This record gives sequence, structure tokens and C-alpha cells, in this order.
Amino acid sequence: MSEDAVEIVRRWFDALQRGDPAPELCDPEIVIVNWAEAPITGPYHGHDGVRRWWDDVADAFDDVRFELQHIEPIDNTRCLTIQRLVGRFRLTGIDVEGSWGAIITVRDGKVLRADGYATPNKARRAAGLD
Repeated sequence: MSEDAVEIVRRWFDALQRGDPAPELCDPEIVIVNWAEAPITGPYHGHDGVRRWWDDVADAFDDVRFELQHIEPIDNTRCLTIQRLVGRFRLTGIDVEGSWGAIITVRDGKVLRADGYATPNKARRAAGLD
């Protein structure tokens, strides 16, 4: 993966950390999907889907914060990210903190796909990095 693609993923996560889903950094055909047991599963499609995904995150969590802990290239178009979420479930008030992994695909300088996995190890296995 080129440094430019890694930088695009970093910029997207920087925006998420500021509370901005940054659809302008995403391909018009973006797909966001998480593991079946995640509080926010998807799939979400397109720029409107990015906005709906971010709205669903805001509906599920109070004081939510995303942290990009690790990023590594998989191949020319994909990278593995390890992320951490800190917040509170809106309905229950229960604090939540956890890490998960994702495979992020970039096409033509934009984020094309984000596939979330329940654990960093599951994402590594899905990426063929184990």
C-alpha cells in the first residue's frame, strides 16, 4: 500500500476522532460493515451511508471517542487497523471501552470499504497476516 493510502486512512481516523465522519474522504461507493454482534452492524452504503453510520454511532453512545492504535499495510489497496472505542452506552449508561480490528480498502485516493472484526486477531486472520 502506498504511503498516500495509509495517509488517507489516517486522515479519515483523525476526522472521526474530531467527530466528523468525513464523507469527502470516502469513495461514493463506500461500504461500512461490522461483525454481527457489534452494536452498529451495517452495511452502510455511499456517502449517505457514512452519515447514517455516524448518526447510529451517536445514537448508541454518549461521549464516544475513537482512537487509531495501529495501522499496517496488507497489500496495494488494503490496510489493517486496530482501533479503540471509549464511551458510554446511551440507553444503559454503562461505560464501554474496547479494541477491535478492521480492514480498510482504499481506491483512487478514497476510503472504499471498512470491514470491522470483533477482535484485532480476527481482523489479522481475515487479512491473512497470521
